Amino acid sequence: MQSKMTIAIFLDQVIPSFRVKERQVGRLREMFPAVAFVWCHSEKTFLRALPKATVALTNTFRPEWFTKAPKLRYILCPAAGKEVLNPVPLDPPPEVYIHYGTFHGVLIAETVAGLMLAFNRGILRAYKAQLAGDLWPTAQLCGPDAVRTLRGSHAVIAGFGSLGQWISKTLVPLGVRVTGLRRTPPPVRPEWFRPGDRVMSASLLDAVLPTADHLILALPSDATTDRLIGAAQLTRLPRHAVVYNVGRGNCIDEGALAKALASGTIRGACLDVFAEEPLTRRSPLSADLPGLMRLPHSSAFSDSYMDFFVEEVIPIIRTVTR
Repeated sequence: MQSKMTIAIFLDQVIPSFRVKERQVGRLREMFPAVAFVWCHSEKTFLRALPKATVALTNTFRPEWFTKAPKLRYILCPAAGKEVLNPVPLDPPPEVYIHYGTFHGVLIAETVAGLMLAFNRGILRAYKAQLAGDLWPTAQLCGPDAVRTLRGSHAVIAGFGSLGQWISKTLVPLGVRVTGLRRTPPPVRPEWFRPGDRVMSASLLDAVLPTADHLILALPSDATTDRLIGAAQLTRLPRHAVVYNVGRGNCIDEGALAKALASGTIRGACLDVFAEEPLTRRSPLSADLPGLMRLPHSSAFSDSYMDFFVEEVIPIIRTVTR
């Protein structure tokens, strides 16, 4: 009798959103009753399961583990960043394919839209006044640029891959005009674009910055994005502009951004990622700077995070089990 295919699951993360739950494992078992799913709760049990595993669903994998997994053909990782599996991106054997999650855009786009609305409609400012004991902060919301209209504004999205496109899908119905920047613009406009929306070459970043009300960074971490946004780019933005970073923290010169916020060169920055994480007091962005909103790399947090991941990998597992 032929033994069942084994799929090892090691997604027992500290952050609850990133930890696989009973309902998601149950969904996989329901979809693939002929597969032996081994749900591992420790590195030790994962290593014990690897010799029989054809597929591994995991956020952690080290190069030396490939020798322990002779049957392994797929590593399915929910994270988008290739540095998550291993501090140095994995170089797998030729027979092993690694899939990184592409579902994050739907979650992160909601965070970006929420930040944009909260910042520009004065909600963050009003909440800060509330914490300071101001019961009726009219004066706080009447200053120059305290409250601005999102509809009719212009968002430049640097990094128009899956994440950047999801952000644009969310913003366009809100009446935001979108300019996406990517290394190779697609030959066809996205179907959700309206007149005035466009995708341009990333090389035109400096040229388009003076027109941006919002600069949204949805970039990966590599040599071409390192400190892409520095003092020169920040000074090209209008003074009322706000910077949002939900990609990777390497793309901003943090010292230059801190100076731009302190001097009022730009109105604000909403940051989910930083050059060093967790954020420490060594960062110039750890200070209480005017217009600075920080999140702890949490823009994709959601109880449905692993549900999205499971639905994404089901078609991949289906091809393996045929």
